[in-house]
Amino acid sequence: MIKVIALVYRKKGISNRQFLSYWLDKHGPLAVEHIPGVLHYTQNHPITSPGFEDDADGIVEMWFEDMDAYEDYLDWRESEEAQVMRESEEKFLDESRTHRYVVDEHVFKKVGTFGTVTRLG
Repeated sequence: MIKVIALVYRKKGISNRQFLSYWLDKHGPLAVEHIPGVLHYTQNHPITSPGFEDDADGIVEMWFEDMDAYEDYLDWRESEEAQVMRESEEKFLDESRTHRYVVDEHVFKKVGTFGTVTRLG
């Protein structure tokens, strides 16, 4: 399983509320509908907490079956079919500040407070 994690930032002149609203209500559904090969798409919206300052306006996670599926996605991003996504991103994202990380995810899980730790992948 390959996962892409991206730190995303809003365009200048767009409030945090406008950014998160558009991202959640418009862009998220478009992503799931149009991105080929994406198995899972998650938006992480920061919660304001005293004493902590967020760097990014949000974090997105996308899972792909393998590197071939991810590379197909990259090819798709350059295609005419991806235009709807690019147009959406232009409305709210500061693409120049986006940081993407392609990772091989390893999940550990513990059942209950004193349960056994299990590695899921």
